[in-house]
Amino acid sequence: MENDITFVTAYFYIETFKKGEVSRGIEHYLAWLEGFSKFDNDLIAFTDSHKVKGMLQRARMHLPSHKTKIYFINKGDMWAFNLAPEIKSIFAQPGYPKHSPNTIIEQYSCAMHAKYELMETVIRERMFRTKYLAWIDIGYFRFRYEKHFKLQIPPDFRDDHIAFGQINAFKPHTALTVIREDAVWVAGGMFIGRPEYLMVFIEDYRLLVESLIARRLMGTDQNLLYIMYIKNEHVFPRIPVQTYSDPFECDWFYLGNYCRYVYETSLTARQRRNTGRGKLLSVYQQYL
Repeated sequence: MENDITFVTAYFYIETFKKGEVSRGIEHYLAWLEGFSKFDNDLIAFTDSHKVKGMLQRARMHLPSHKTKIYFINKGDMWAFNLAPEIKSIFAQPGYPKHSPNTIIEQYSCAMHAKYELMETVIRERMFRTKYLAWIDIGYFRFRYEKHFKLQIPPDFRDDHIAFGQINAFKPHTALTVIREDAVWVAGGMFIGRPEYLMVFIEDYRLLVESLIARRLMGTDQNLLYIMYIKNEHVFPRIPVQTYSDPFECDWFYLGNYCRYVYETSLTARQRRNTGRGKLLSVYQQYL
């Protein structure tokens, strides 16, 4: 198998929601899909939206056909989305923390858990041909890149770990305080691993989801990734995490940016001249 990375992504339709001070709707994600047009890694995508499927097909139609696989999927057939009624009842508890959309919209929480279910599907069904697999959020590339690029494994990556971008220092917490404060340790927008270690990691993640539901607690995957490694929560994850972070600022996209930097520095000077930077993609540009 190639010493390369296959990326998995997904989009599931959720009505427009507030995220912090901004609103997010399908039009934002349709615009950001153009960022995948110059992305040369293999890509496996899942969606329940015909618009998203069509846009992604158009964005990558000039690439070799083996580099893009897009699957239409029904949320009703998925473990993650079948958790929606229980998660909704948890969010409805009197006094439950309100962080939009993380602890308000149950479908959003389900979509975050679906990442791990879909990664498991890709591994079980042997849908990839590379040594490494990675998740990447559908809105990760918010630029229109002028030249083709790839994301490459960091040279110091330890194969028996899962790589994440670190957002904040790991501080003493309980599961309850992580949910109450919406605490984040690592960014869930991208993670990388070897398939055999990802399978174990995902199994532990699923068990944590079920355990927290039984405790009447729930949030997003970023909350759960924090809880997973709190010693006093006794989750005992079997796969360690290797984190990458910007030493000067909080960068939610640092892992992807670093993997692109690794790729660019591996090129010859002539190749680097042909690898351009991108322009920010706007929702006002029409890609529909």
